[in-house]
Amino acid sequence: MKIIKLLLSLIIFISQAPFAQVPHLTGEIKISVLNGTIVGDLEYSNLPTLKNYSIWLNTGLNVRYFRDEADTFNYTPEKYYESEKSDEAFQYYFPDKDKKGKFLPSKFKINYVGKFPVINDTLRASNRNDWKGNIAFNGKTIRASEQTCWYPILYDVDNDVEINKVTYDLKIDCIDCESIYVNGSAPQKGKSVSATSNNPTALLMYAGIFDFTKNKETYFIDAKLNPEQEKVLNNWTEKIKGFYEGKLKIPYQNYVAYLSTTPISKKNAWLFVTYPTIAIIGHKYNLNYYFNPNENVLKDSSIIELLSHELGHYYFGTMFVPNAELRWFFLEGITEYLALQTIKEILGENYYKLQMSAHIKRVKDFNPKSLPTVKSNEINETYRYKYIPLLITALEKEIGKEKVWNWLATILKSDKSTKTDYDFLKTSLLKSGISDTTVKNFEEKYILSDKAKENVLRILNN
Repeated sequence: MKIIKLLLSLIIFISQAPFAQVPHLTGEIKISVLNGTIVGDLEYSNLPTLKNYSIWLNTGLNVRYFRDEADTFNYTPEKYYESEKSDEAFQYYFPDKDKKGKFLPSKFKINYVGKFPVINDTLRASNRNDWKGNIAFNGKTIRASEQTCWYPILYDVDNDVEINKVTYDLKIDCIDCESIYVNGSAPQKGKSVSATSNNPTALLMYAGIFDFTKNKETYFIDAKLNPEQEKVLNNWTEKIKGFYEGKLKIPYQNYVAYLSTTPISKKNAWLFVTYPTIAIIGHKYNLNYYFNPNENVLKDSSIIELLSHELGHYYFGTMFVPNAELRWFFLEGITEYLALQTIKEILGENYYKLQMSAHIKRVKDFNPKSLPTVKSNEINETYRYKYIPLLITALEKEIGKEKVWNWLATILKSDKSTKTDYDFLKTSLLKSGISDTTVKNFEEKYILSDKAKENVLRILNN
């Protein structure tokens, strides 16, 4: 049994890595949450062989040097900014000797320093100027997700793939911290900690003045819940994870951590996932908000649906990272479909029907652009969170629920460097065992037809 579990873990490890080689990050990060400073002295190794690449690093981080692995000379990088790829980062690359192409060593050193505003006075803060990609100092903590590019991130230009998952062995020093957390390893008390992970992980760093607890396999970071509330949230988490594992036949790896913190703005409130962390950002909107005052029960069923969506991002967003034109179809549309299936299973048919009716109402006046021609930025919130789940449900009506689950599992096992465009959508349906005739009929009726939306709503109302 132990051998089987080891092999399964190895298969999942490989499936989460977009390349055979997973970059490894070592070195030291120095922080001051009161001064808003970050200093990085790192070595980036085990890099894949890429001819067309860039290295992303946050625009607020000033590079002292890129240096060779033997620490004998500096590289002279080219630097540019491409906002359509990353709003948060500058892009760097090393030109080859002839300066006609790019050269990527298998290992290099990088040293950088940055200073960011510390916003601990909400009266002087902007209304809405915080987001996942923001390196946020609120006077008590620093929050920096992988989207901020607080550590160097390799980007495969040709395949449109961010290689943000790394194994790591880092020393984190924070002169004014009580606790430090790096995604993929356990939170720790102290001003100086060592954080390591042998599993490829996108790095979220959270450090400062906060407490943390653990309930079974779930961490609660800066959550301020009582033990009974932690137990309730852990139980729902395990129930949702169990449903996904049973349907997709792929177990969750690692723990789940709920992190609750405040934004550096007046009104921002949202969630994001950097697996295994689910971060809840808001002043009043936090983990306590999910519970009735002075009670140990969740406020309402919508919280469970919300958790189902965020936990679904382990599969679509972590194991499988979409890109290209249909990025939002696979990242958010499919994940919302997963959430709807979860609440149908654990909350019942009546609640599921209410949510489906709400989705249908939201798309009443919506005119979706056809998937073969739609651009990524044209898949707005209504399209990704409301219409795509309805479209997949129409597919479910045509082929049956089990075949849809098999299709989703097929996607998760596909080549991680594949461009998730319309051709990939059709190919994945065929690879899952759905016949060519069925795929063509579905395409003509629900995607290419001038009355595609009407056809979707008609079959859902039958």
